[in-house]
Amino acid sequence: MATSDRTPEPNNFPLEPVGETPSHSEERQVTPTSSKESKGQRQAPATKESLPVTKLGRIWTATVLGIIVLILLIVFIAQNQDQVTLRYFAYEGEVNLGLALFIAAIGGALVVAIAGVARVIQLRATAKKKRKLNNG
Repeated sequence: MATSDRTPEPNNFPLEPVGETPSHSEERQVTPTSSKESKGQRQAPATKESLPVTKLGRIWTATVLGIIVLILLIVFIAQNQDQVTLRYFAYEGEVNLGLALFIAAIGGALVVAIAGVARVIQLRATAKKKRKLNNG
């Protein structure tokens, strides 16, 4: 592997002659700003108009992210096909490792969801009591 055989890769940058300056027409024209513009009333540079965020757009984004997560889970389960023995009190059985971990993750998510639902119910009850006190 001789390094002399290697030629440098050409760059895609335009070359400028050394020592030459750009012509007057290529120079950037700078105009002085008025006092109103310098006091915070400057106009924003022209940008692309952004579309408003809608519920349907959020649903679409959540659906796409959900599908990506589902694909990653399927790959995880497919790659972890080793059989493991699970014991729960008097029950014992063999199941794929990926499936066992998936079931454990779903169990953890259910515990978090139940705690979240309980908190939402508590907050709604408190808000309802406050409304009754304020109205009656």
